[in-house]
Amino acid sequence: MSDFTEDVGRFLAPHEAKSMTDAYRERKVAAGISQDEYVRSEYFGIKQVQQLLSQPGCVGLRVHHAKRWEDPNGNPTADGRGELKPRVLLTGVDAKGHDIASRSVHAGTGMKDDGNEEVQIAGDGWTCPKQCGQ
Repeated sequence: MSDFTEDVGRFLAPHEAKSMTDAYRERKVAAGISQDEYVRSEYFGIKQVQQLLSQPGCVGLRVHHAKRWEDPNGNPTADGRGELKPRVLLTGVDAKGHDIASRSVHAGTGMKDDGNEEVQIAGDGWTCPKQCGQ
């Protein structure tokens, strides 16, 4: 039986979540980083999340921590220009714990990253600060 089921994770009490986000912010401040200089969260729309979850065999999502070079507006840059910014990527995961997009690309099932077919990896969410909401 697989450990990768639809029931992994739990809902946290608000005080638990606040304690975790406070600890993250306090560590950044202690390192001398101002609140406007670090990414606190990244937002993804429900359509992208539902599309990932609707892939055949998908039992959940994996959040990949990543970094890329970006200009001040958050646009990707090349050759190390701009700032290296933390980002997250979302992938669907199957019951064996494999990223569905990675399995599809490497198994030759037709999902290729050649511009002709979409590989199901969500990225470029809205970051906070910049787009935090009210």
